[in-house]
Amino acid sequence: MAKANAVSDKIPAVGNPPFLYGSFSAIWVYLKVPIATLNQILAKQSNALAAFPFDDLAEGGQDYGLMNINFMSYSSDSGVNDPQSYADILKPITYADPAPASMGIEPTHECEINIVSYATAKTAQTPFGLTSSQFIQGRDHTKTLGNYRLWVPCDDRIAVYWGMHNFGENKVMTYPFIYQNPAPNNPGRTSWEFTIPAPVAEPATSALFSLSVDDLVGGPGVVGSNQSEIIDFSLYPHAATNPASQRLVASRRNVFGQFACMTLESAKTAGVAFPDCTVKLGNSPHPMVADLATMLGGSGLFRPAGMMTYHSAPAVAESALYYADI
Repeated sequence: MAKANAVSDKIPAVGNPPFLYGSFSAIWVYLKVPIATLNQILAKQSNALAAFPFDDLAEGGQDYGLMNINFMSYSSDSGVNDPQSYADILKPITYADPAPASMGIEPTHECEINIVSYATAKTAQTPFGLTSSQFIQGRDHTKTLGNYRLWVPCDDRIAVYWGMHNFGENKVMTYPFIYQNPAPNNPGRTSWEFTIPAPVAEPATSALFSLSVDDLVGGPGVVGSNQSEIIDFSLYPHAATNPASQRLVASRRNVFGQFACMTLESAKTAGVAFPDCTVKLGNSPHPMVADLATMLGGSGLFRPAGMMTYHSAPAVAESALYYADI
């Protein structure tokens, strides 16, 4: 029994199997923020984390770290299609609700608001001196640095529910995302433009924020990379359970394939500039908007400190029609 307790102290009891994505498209936009600001935001949720200071970002005697906005669209196949899931599609869901009906092929859009952090308990193992370019290209081989998921707006109630239960995420269910992004079936699209609408508990006329940035379409400054395993930090048990205390937990996300990537180093070597990124904060009263305003200083035009994009390979292709009677 003592041995079992020792194991449970080291592994969260949830013990779910890996979540498997059927398709996955994503962009990560990294933005430079003063360390003091990032730690101020982190401290509102946990004292177990600190924002990582990247040496190459230091400026004017001040340390800087990275936050990132990670938009993703993905599908997963549960193997179960329940018609009730379609009737419930915009119905708010909470942690305490019963597990939602499954939609079979689950189309999901979510956008993580992340702070690149490390567990203060692992300060001795943390690779101080690592540059932002090295981190973005996946060269933190200690895997002590990760994304603390500050907020995760998501328009799929099933992903919201299981994200909270299985991964401790700060998921926020919203109205359906609005976007025009590059994709295998949208090959002419050369920019990412998405609006993250308000939580379903608010009027549909509200919004959290929007972002637009040109795609990384190849050429000077764009390099291949793979940051996997991507470390995702959360707190467990979920805050919705009103626990006496929470522990810092992490999961490892493996993305199979090559990212298109631009870093400060690759851009400087190629003599090119990052595409400008426009972020517009919305009128929602949700604290996510206030946190973004604190980190970014408000809406505006920003020069990223790094970018990554990824599209999973198509599994099947069906060609256009041809005349078969000749």
